[in-house]
Amino acid sequence: MIYKNMTFERMIVLDAPVYNKLCDLKKENRIPFHMPGHKRKKQNIFENVWDFDITEIAGYDNLHHPEGIIRDSMNGLKKIYQTKESWYLVNGSTTGILASISSCCGPGDAILVSRNCHKSVYNAIRLFHLQAYYFSCSISEKYDIVQGIQAEQEEEIKSVLQSHDNIKAIILPSPTYEGVIMDIGKIKSITEEYDVKLIVDEAHGAHLMFHEYFPKSAVKCGADLVVQSTHKTLPALTQTALLHLCSNRVSAQKISDRLSILESSSPSYILMASAEYAVQYMDENVDIVEKYVDNLKEFRSECRRLRHLHLIEKEDLMCKDYDNSKLVFSVKDTNINGIELFQLLFQKNHIEFEMADRSNCVGMTSVSDRKEDYDILFHALKKIDDTLCGEYSDFKSRTDIKNYMEYIPEKILESWECSEFMKIECNLEEAEGKISGDYVMLYPPGIPLLVPGEKIVKEIVENIRYYIYNGYNVYGLSGEKIIVLEL
Repeated sequence: MIYKNMTFERMIVLDAPVYNKLCDLKKENRIPFHMPGHKRKKQNIFENVWDFDITEIAGYDNLHHPEGIIRDSMNGLKKIYQTKESWYLVNGSTTGILASISSCCGPGDAILVSRNCHKSVYNAIRLFHLQAYYFSCSISEKYDIVQGIQAEQEEEIKSVLQSHDNIKAIILPSPTYEGVIMDIGKIKSITEEYDVKLIVDEAHGAHLMFHEYFPKSAVKCGADLVVQSTHKTLPALTQTALLHLCSNRVSAQKISDRLSILESSSPSYILMASAEYAVQYMDENVDIVEKYVDNLKEFRSECRRLRHLHLIEKEDLMCKDYDNSKLVFSVKDTNINGIELFQLLFQKNHIEFEMADRSNCVGMTSVSDRKEDYDILFHALKKIDDTLCGEYSDFKSRTDIKNYMEYIPEKILESWECSEFMKIECNLEEAEGKISGDYVMLYPPGIPLLVPGEKIVKEIVENIRYYIYNGYNVYGLSGEKIIVLEL
C-alpha cells in the first residue's frame, strides 16, 4: 500500500489497512449522528497536525504540573464551568472516572454504583480492590430505558448506605446514553446525610452548560466530582475529556496525584488543544450554539408528524429532566426493531446512528450538525415511517426478557477476587449455577450483564442467548462459550 497525500523525499510503501480504510471513509459520504462531536467536519485548527505534536519542551508547560499556558487554560475552564478546579484529560473520561473513584475510595472501602454505569466504573472497582454495592434505576416499561430514580430507588439507596458504613462514594451516569437526567440534587441530599461523596459520570453532558435549552449540569446541582467527554458532544477529537471538582469535600491535590499516575506521562498537546478549542468555541460562539438549538427544536417538531416512529420527549418518561440533544426513536409500536431501523438508515440513506437495541435507535447531535443533515434525516425517517405498520415484530414478542438494567445478579465474589481462581470456558447452555469469570456486556453502551464474581442463573443465560440471536454486540463471549471460574 502507498500512503497518499503525504510529502516525503520518497513514497513509503507499507501494508497499512487502518490508514487506507480511513482514507476511504470520506468517499462513503456517511452522515454521522454519532460521536465524536466534531462530526468529521474541519475545525480550522491543526491544518498541519505535525506542527502541533510536541512533548513538554521549554516554555510549553506540563499537564501533570501546570504552571504556565496549561495552568492559564485550566483557569479558563474553571471560569466557564464555575468549578473549584478543572483538568484536561487526554485518556478519555475513563481516566476521570478512575481518578475520581480512587480519590474518594481506598482498598477495603466500598462504593455504591448505579447498575447502568459504564464499564470504566467496574474496572475501577477491580483495579482498586473495592467492595461494590449496586442499585437499579427505574425503567420505563413502555420505552425500555432508564427513566431516573424514583421513591423506591431512593429508599433502596438509603437502606444500603445505612447497612454499610464503609461506603465512601456513590456514582451514577447523568445524562444516560438515552439522554435522561437524574435528580442530582435529591441524591446529593442523601449523600450529605451519610457523608458519602457524589461522583457523576456526565460523559454525555459537556454541552449542557452552554444553553438554557439543555438541562442543568451536575456541576451546578451539587455533585462533588463530574466527568465529561468533550469528544462526545463538543467539536473535539476522540479521547478528550474534562474532570471537574465542584466542592471542597475532595482534595484537588489528591486528584492531581491520581491523574499523574493513571494518565499518560506524555499527554498529547493536540488533544489538550482540541478540548480547549471545543470549550472556547461553545462559550464564545453564542449565535452558532443558538442556531444548533433552533435546528434541534425544528427537527423535533417535524418528527411529531411521524405516525409510527416516536421521538422520545421528557413527557414520555418519569425523569427529572431530559437532554433534547439526544435523538431516541422508539419502535415499540411498529413491525421493526431498533437494530433494523439503524440498518435501514445506514444502508439506504448513509445515515449512521450511535447505537440501537430491540426497542430504540439512538442518535447523537452536536453543534457541528448542519441544517441539511437534519432535513436528510427527517426525510429518511418519514420514508421509513410510511412503510411501517403498528404491529409487534417477532423480535419483541418475548415478554419474559427483562431489560438488561433491571436484573442484578447475586455477587459471590468481588471482581478483583476472581484473579485468584482458574478460568475456563464452558458452553452457555451449561453455565447455569456457575460463577462468571469475565465481563459480559452489550457494547455500546458498555453496561454489563455480568460482572466477574456474579452467579449465572437461568434468566441471565436466556437473556444472553436472546441478545445474541437478535444481533446485539455481546462482548465477553467466544461464540456461545462463556468464561467461568473453576472453583
